[in-house]
Amino acid sequence: MTAVDAVVVGAGHAGIEAANILNLLNIKTLLISHSLEKIGYPSCNPSIGGIGKSHLVYELDVLGGIMPIISDETGIHFKLLNSSKGPAVWSLRSQIDTDRYTHLMKQSLMNMKNVELIEDEVIDIFTDNNVISGVKLLSGNTIKTKKVIIAAGTFLNGEMFIGHSTIKGGRFYDPSSMVLAENLKKMGFKTERLKTGTSPRVKRSSIDFSKMQAQEGEDNIGSFSIINEGNISNNTICYITHTNKKTHKIINDNIDSSALYSGMITGIGPKYCPSIEDKITRFNNRDSHTVFIEPMGINSDAIYLNGISTSLPEDKQYEFIRTIQGLENIEFLTPGYAIEYDYFTHGQMKHTLETIKINGLFFAGQINGTSGYEEAAAQGYVAGLNAGLSLLDHEPILFDRYSSYIGVLIDDIIIKDIKEPYRLFTSRAENRLALRQDNAFKRLEHIASSIPALLPQTIYYEKIHSKVKNIEESIYNKRGELTNNMIKFKNPAIPFDEFQKELNEENRRVALYLYSEIKYKGYIERFERLRKKINKMENVPIHNISEILKLHIISKEAIDVLNRSDVKTIGELKGIIDPSDIENIILYLEKRK
Repeated sequence: MTAVDAVVVGAGHAGIEAANILNLLNIKTLLISHSLEKIGYPSCNPSIGGIGKSHLVYELDVLGGIMPIISDETGIHFKLLNSSKGPAVWSLRSQIDTDRYTHLMKQSLMNMKNVELIEDEVIDIFTDNNVISGVKLLSGNTIKTKKVIIAAGTFLNGEMFIGHSTIKGGRFYDPSSMVLAENLKKMGFKTERLKTGTSPRVKRSSIDFSKMQAQEGEDNIGSFSIINEGNISNNTICYITHTNKKTHKIINDNIDSSALYSGMITGIGPKYCPSIEDKITRFNNRDSHTVFIEPMGINSDAIYLNGISTSLPEDKQYEFIRTIQGLENIEFLTPGYAIEYDYFTHGQMKHTLETIKINGLFFAGQINGTSGYEEAAAQGYVAGLNAGLSLLDHEPILFDRYSSYIGVLIDDIIIKDIKEPYRLFTSRAENRLALRQDNAFKRLEHIASSIPALLPQTIYYEKIHSKVKNIEESIYNKRGELTNNMIKFKNPAIPFDEFQKELNEENRRVALYLYSEIKYKGYIERFERLRKKINKMENVPIHNISEILKLHIISKEAIDVLNRSDVKTIGELKGIIDPSDIENIILYLEKRK
């Protein structure tokens, strides 16, 4: 029997970040995967970041995560989403070279002195008086350990659907974890089913790009990692095309052959990333939907058709896709498919992501009901961090939803009863004006500097903070000409590029931080007063919630949530309804005194 301090099950985005932080904490770790050649392989679209998701990547960067650095290194096409709106919701998105991404992730893990990688499958977990003691592998080996992090993604009892055909697996060509799923249920963990899907991957050589709209990458939009200081490369072009009436007719005529509509799938799919069958059914007044043509690498012949995930039979996929302009002669590398898998229902974990039932057992990633690589990576980090801190006899580190998107994510999956794949958006954060990409290094440095392994890195952040403070002092202390400029800076119509030029600051991240702080200063101060008020009254009981719901002093969304909840104190309202609604309830309770 081999002995290690921690075992990480699964080498997707969650497993990678768990292993990475355990390594930084000098914890002897065993990372187990079905396939070491597919470490960090993107099962769906080949991109990192996006609305809300990029904020998680920026936060991981401050905390020593590996996803930001590898995403910058392997990025081949960068865009800044939401750039027409305020900087609080700007979101960086990178198309990645998938082969290079997985290669560099594997190499990074192999170079970690405290991490060992093996190709095997965990089929059972051993406990002693509800405390983790080891795991059993498919090969027959047993591993003695004190901590286990399950990061199985869609592999836990995963089943794929193409038309009326089903294949056991967590991803095309990869097997699912059936035995482990059954044994976890025998241990008393409650699971339900969720569904997601993926689009076909097709041969680049079979596409006519001349019929499509080119989408160039953008320069000077920053980078995920503070180490890169905006040093990114756009080495490819993405394209856009559209479905049409003929496309929709073929899908409608064959809707009963879709696994999603034939009754074969019981799990609920993602609302914000629906299949093409869902799109034409739910939005039947639309004549077309956008299809994003996304290269999966510089030297790869594989193209991902983002926007048309499907579970129709393969021949019907060919038929409807070939009606789309530029795709008339496409050839598949892999067809689209739906996948259904087990996830653990809420109420079974602590905010550390350790299970309540078993001491030393952690769940991270899609098995907690989330979707997306970035959400998985953040959970893997939190689980690995707290597993490691526990082994070092340190207090756990909990992330606050008011100071980080990681906190929003963890809070939501712990508190909320998730019935569909959870996706993080900036709109889920009550304090989103203060939780920006540009100030992640300032918001989370106190956590980074409290983690023993990351202490050396804070020297770098100190340099950034020192520069920020010097600029702040120069802005607020200068009089005369600069005072007049401050009026101009506070004008919401002043674009960031002009602000940076006026400031004469080359460092984009520092300039953007100051730009945002000036624009949002009043809003942030008001929210901070409200947050303190809510925290001060979090133990105040709510005896008359039914009466409050009748008064229409809170939003319809808050009413819907509270009708399904059993809250008893002000504190229990945090994270489930908007702070402005909580404030109105507090004002009502104060008047009733």
